[in-house]
Amino acid sequence: MMSSSSSSMQQFLILARSVHGAATVDLVKKVIEYPDIFNFEELLRMENIDELQKYEEYVPVYHTLELFAYGIYSDYETNRSKYIQLSAEAKRKLQLLTVASLAVRSRTISYSILLNELKIDTVRELEDLIIEAIYYDIIQGKLDQLNNHLDIEYCISRDIDSRQRYDHLIKVLDNWCQNCLQILTELKQQTLKANQRKQQSIIEHEKFEKLLEKQQKQIKLDNNENILSTLLSNNRRGDGMTQEKHLRKKS
Repeated sequence: MMSSSSSSMQQFLILARSVHGAATVDLVKKVIEYPDIFNFEELLRMENIDELQKYEEYVPVYHTLELFAYGIYSDYETNRSKYIQLSAEAKRKLQLLTVASLAVRSRTISYSILLNELKIDTVRELEDLIIEAIYYDIIQGKLDQLNNHLDIEYCISRDIDSRQRYDHLIKVLDNWCQNCLQILTELKQQTLKANQRKQQSIIEHEKFEKLLEKQQKQIKLDNNENILSTLLSNNRRGDGMTQEKHLRKKS
């Protein structure tokens, strides 16, 4: 289906090079209704299409093409005056594109979200639309009728508005910078704590070394005193024995 879509769009792109005014409007209406065309950015970039914005009566046509390129069904429902009146075929196409947008955001979509976003009244109608989306290869997935949700396995890529793309890029970069600053702050705090722990460890080590040195000195002093005491004791015993021998000789 996708190769057919590309081929069909190429034919409209060729036609768009040579049409102006009302003829361009008719071409846009045909494109948004065409069954297997789901990407419109190439057409939007064409000079003849861009010129529609210059004429007040054609501005809604340009906005409608933007809607099919980047928007969803609720955009149309909430601001119909901004766009041209859509045919039943065009509305159906926009609903199919909305399914693709929802599929990009989540791999599991509840029936309640789908019913609300697509403005569909019954589950039967919803399931028919999903089956059609699968047929056109807009999505690949499975209906979970027991749990009332759609499991997505694959979906097409919608067009991305370059303005939104840059806004998104700026937001991503801003978030990245904020994260970097946060990480840098955390690293500084961790480094400070590590240095504090290191300094505390050095202080504790110095205290231990001083205590150890003091104990070693005390042990050495105690040993010296013990040795001296032993020597003195031995000397006293030696003197006593000498005196005793001397007395014995006299007697």
